[in-house]
Amino acid sequence: MGKWSGLLVLALLLVTGAVYWMPAQASEAKPVASKLLQTLEDSGATGVSIQVRARVALGEVQRQEEVTELAKMWAKQLEIPLSLIEESRNHDVLMYRTTYKQNGVSVRYEMTSVPENGSFDTYLVLQLSGSRESLLYIEQIQETFAKALKNADFIPQISTCIRGLYNVKMSVDQQGGKIMSIFATLQATELERLQDETVVSISGHTPMWEPFIALNGQKMNLQVATHRDSGNAGTWVTVGTPIITVEY
Repeated sequence: MGKWSGLLVLALLLVTGAVYWMPAQASEAKPVASKLLQTLEDSGATGVSIQVRARVALGEVQRQEEVTELAKMWAKQLEIPLSLIEESRNHDVLMYRTTYKQNGVSVRYEMTSVPENGSFDTYLVLQLSGSRESLLYIEQIQETFAKALKNADFIPQISTCIRGLYNVKMSVDQQGGKIMSIFATLQATELERLQDETVVSISGHTPMWEPFIALNGQKMNLQVATHRDSGNAGTWVTVGTPIITVEY
């Protein structure tokens, strides 16, 4: 299943044409996890896991001490306990990060500085992982994060992935049918399709939300993949926007 990870699909897209991330310009991206989960469950699957990942480039700073202050400032904005944040170094790369659980959600916070021509490029990543029961809290944190960044004139790159399970083993044709039913619910148009004996992955565009990846002049903001389990679990399904960023 590893060879069919979302990263492989992204690599293929990079080979077949230029890919550019285009976040919504007018406002921060609104949470879509609830819509994706509802669509997945309406197709007959049971929702298993949710992951939202937000990344933003904060620009250059001149001193690493400024990175420390940025890490503390954003942690405070997100109500992340400073006592949990650890400092680490990998050669010249300075990182501040922590992972902890709250209200059923695994929260991963990371601030990184990369040396570049005498200054330091800084990046902030927030990753939220949980289940259906913690969906509301995930979306609340996401909105708080996006609002704080917008107030500072930043718009984060946000990816959302929902994983579910059909309790039957499906043929490739059946998997394709399930995916297209999800596409129909989301009013999506198919752009790319990959498949083998057990896996189907279809990428496309839906007008239901704005952020997208530009691929060969076309907008792409939805990927749905299914994978027939080699054991007795059934058939896995993963829905992601703008692209799946987890293994499926």
